Amino acid sequence: MRSIPSELEGVLTSTPDTLHGAIRFSGTRVFAYQLFDYVLSDSSLNDFLNDFPGVSREQATKLLEWELHRLHADLEPAA
Repeated sequence: MRSIPSELEGVLTSTPDTLHGAIRFSGTRVFAYQLFDYVLSDSSLNDFLNDFPGVSREQATKLLEWELHRLHADLEPAA
């Protein structure tokens, strides 16, 4: 089982007996990385949600916001 950040518990899950432990949206078989694949291929969040109705807007938004926060923290100038 892969580690899920505590801020994303309930949004993402990983269990060894489902999809070989890949990180996916909770309650689905949709890989978390698929959201980023959609965004990078010029599809919208709405396109993603329409194609994967088991993923809620809240789940997708929380993952995007979490990654954006990490990016800001990583790119913040050193004090």
